[in-house]
Amino acid sequence: MTTQVTDELVIQKNEVDGVNVFVVSGDLIITSAKGLQKEVEKSILEGKNKIVFDFISIDYIDAFGIGVVVKTQSEVEKRKGKFAIILNQTLFELFEKCHLDDYLQVFIRGDEDKTDKVRREALEWARS
Repeated sequence: MTTQVTDELVIQKNEVDGVNVFVVSGDLIITSAKGLQKEVEKSILEGKNKIVFDFISIDYIDAFGIGVVVKTQSEVEKRKGKFAIILNQTLFELFEKCHLDDYLQVFIRGDEDKTDKVRREALEWARS
């Protein structure tokens, strides 16, 4: 596991059964999202085409952060891989309003859900 910390963001990268999982917390804004984008690009260049973003602990996301998500989906799709994203309820509502939930494989952690359960579901989907 590697961890990258900026003023606004913490990125933990794990590989689980061939899936690169990025657990991200803090504010995903232009200044911090560039770090996530670089880490994802590095993984893709290494041939990793199964990626899960865990955004359960994201407090705020701006247009650039959403762009990183959309670009990741596009790059993974080009390589015949799988990309999923785990969202908290607040972010899900934003993604739903933008119709991103139609384009992305989204897993939602509700108040009653256990984080580990939702992560397992996302990993199983990405591995399949």
